[in-house]
Amino acid sequence: MTRKKVILTLSRVFPQTHSKKGINTLFAVNLFAGRKIHTIRTDEKELWEQRVKDINEGRKLLCVREWTGRPYNSEQADIKNFVQVGLQHITMTYGADDKLPQAWVDGKSVPIETLAKNDGLRVEDFVEFFFGTKQYNNNVFEGVILHFTDFRY
Repeated sequence: MTRKKVILTLSRVFPQTHSKKGINTLFAVNLFAGRKIHTIRTDEKELWEQRVKDINEGRKLLCVREWTGRPYNSEQADIKNFVQVGLQHITMTYGADDKLPQAWVDGKSVPIETLAKNDGLRVEDFVEFFFGTKQYNNNVFEGVILHFTDFRY
């Protein structure tokens, strides 16, 4: 039986809205080296819970890819497939008085430095990735963490 694929695309380079725009994120390298053990995504439509269940029950496969050029305007290259993944919910806030964003995973406080490291980024790049463009209302990010390993917060 061939499993259907759940496609997850990582950025090969930092986006145009980032101060490092166009520079390689090294996500693929860090994924293979075990330094990128998860990715963080928005989930407004609450689709990831069912996707992860389907993957873990053997109906689907997580296919991690990266854009070969400009996102949404280039081919995708497969990086790695996963037959088991983890899911946790994350909330991050970045108030005007905060030196760094505050984060909670499944209701538990987690240092932003730890999240950044496990996501394969330096803290400054992580913060700018999520809050640099002010794309989230009131400096709040709600989403999910997709784990590539058995690690959980």
